[in-house]
Amino acid sequence: MTELNRVEEPEVLSPLAKLGVAVVVTAALTWFFVSWLVLKSPLTDAIGETVGSLAVVLLIVSVIGMARTDG
Repeated sequence: MTELNRVEEPEVLSPLAKLGVAVVVTAALTWFFVSWLVLKSPLTDAIGETVGSLAVVLLIVSVIGMARTDG
């Protein structure tokens, strides 16, 4: 059997993208706990608000990405 040469794969996310993901995740978790614990929303409502907010963020990111690739 021959041993296959392994090629290092390039990094998928840039440091700026990793920072952006960390900020979005932190903001989503913060909003979830504020909604649930501080505003006393039911758990399912707090989860729904967080998921809805993340959907809007993903929509914005994909529109920006589409606009950048059309350029």
